[in-house]
Amino acid sequence: MFLDLTKYKCPITFVKAKLALEKLKKNETLTIKINEGEDLDSMPESLKEIGFKIIKKIKIKKNIAKIIIEHA
Repeated sequence: MFLDLTKYKCPITFVKAKLALEKLKKNETLTIKINEGEDLDSMPESLKEIGFKIIKKIKIKKNIAKIIIEHA
């Protein structure tokens, strides 16, 4: 599953990511495209705290990154 959150700011990015992740089955992944800065800095740790696994963070453009998250 893929989710582009570059049009949104925190906390909306976290809420949209969490809702999408809740639809995944165990061991499925979600790829999120997100702005660097506050969104990228806070979201991975927040998602880990509620039980999701961050597989990879990749910078794809200036100020934009991709996070791959697994439903653990």
